[in-house]
Amino acid sequence: MAAGPLDGVRVFDMTLWMVGPWASMQLGALGADVIHIEQPGVDPRTLGAGVPPAIDGTSIGYITWNMNKRGLFLDLKSEADRETAYQLLETCDALLVNMRPGAAERLGMGYEQVRAANPRIVYTTITGWGEVGPMRDRPGADVQCQYFTGFWSTNGARGGRPEVYRHFTQMDATTGNVAAQAVLMGLLARHRSGEGQRIHVGMLRAGMALQSARIAEHLATGELHEPLGSAGFAAAPDQAFRCRDGRWIGVSATSEAEWRRLAGALEASETVGLPRLAEDARFAVNRERVRHRDALAALLEQAFAQLPRDYWLLRLGDAGVPCGYPLTWDVLREHAQVLENGYIREVLTSGWGRVQTGGPPWTLERTSARWFGTPLPGEHTGEILDELGSRAAALPAAAD
Repeated sequence: MAAGPLDGVRVFDMTLWMVGPWASMQLGALGADVIHIEQPGVDPRTLGAGVPPAIDGTSIGYITWNMNKRGLFLDLKSEADRETAYQLLETCDALLVNMRPGAAERLGMGYEQVRAANPRIVYTTITGWGEVGPMRDRPGADVQCQYFTGFWSTNGARGGRPEVYRHFTQMDATTGNVAAQAVLMGLLARHRSGEGQRIHVGMLRAGMALQSARIAEHLATGELHEPLGSAGFAAAPDQAFRCRDGRWIGVSATSEAEWRRLAGALEASETVGLPRLAEDARFAVNRERVRHRDALAALLEQAFAQLPRDYWLLRLGDAGVPCGYPLTWDVLREHAQVLENGYIREVLTSGWGRVQTGGPPWTLERTSARWFGTPLPGEHTGEILDELGSRAAALPAAAD
């Protein structure tokens, strides 16, 4: 396998929970040597305790978010271990930390402290709410970020109360992706200027960036979106309908051409009592369909309820109308599209045997991504310290 695009880059990984580990895991997949720091003597069975499900007591989240790394024990409250950390940092290109403001400084690992040891370091810190303001010292987590950024206000059943997004790590993963991008930009800037820098990524900022379109619509119109269930805001129809066999089908018409094809397919179907939708002025263009979405949805519910889902999938698929149905994970993991593209990977771990997980989200033809198992806490401590010792032994010879 060809070396990854970050081959030769080393990352000092002081992250915990999901948002930071998710970022460093992506960097490891791209070929970086990510060294994940844990407190000496930590019991793997306590990692992520209380966050089910687990494998042998360890949270599946911890295992999933810490792949593509090496594990090192360091007690950063110990002067001796802190000295080791600085020796290691001299060999690193980037540092990632997602602690509350001030925590890294108290451990002797703040930006100015680290920069003194390595001026070229790309130092990226991730916080919940930012580094200033009345909430700066509060802990930030996915669910709190969802409701604070307004994400809840647009999710839920129509006319019902706002709901948390069911994939509860949406804000964590989004912020982690932004942090990984920030490290890459910092490394690129250093390549051009020769200088490192400090970078800050906030969950609040990332969560609001994720909703840029909704926020822009509000700023332009003053209107607030309300939950629409499965329906999208910008187009109609763009939602799920229940078929005669009780199963659901999702149907979208995001262009006028798609709408005409959908209307034609419905007209050619074996349904009864359905008017000629293509001739209805209320549905002539998307703006009007959105305005009259309730009336349109009522007619489509009537139509889809008359025939089973498989009929509609064939009919709409042949007509070129975007459609699909909700797959459960037990079906998706065996789907040919997933298998042939290698979206599910099986990796060997030292502490938890073989586990299955999602793989890298990109395909690089010349510089391949990689994916390997999560280390036990501190698993590579001896190996990494030996590397530092070899480097220190070589320095006098190099000076001569």
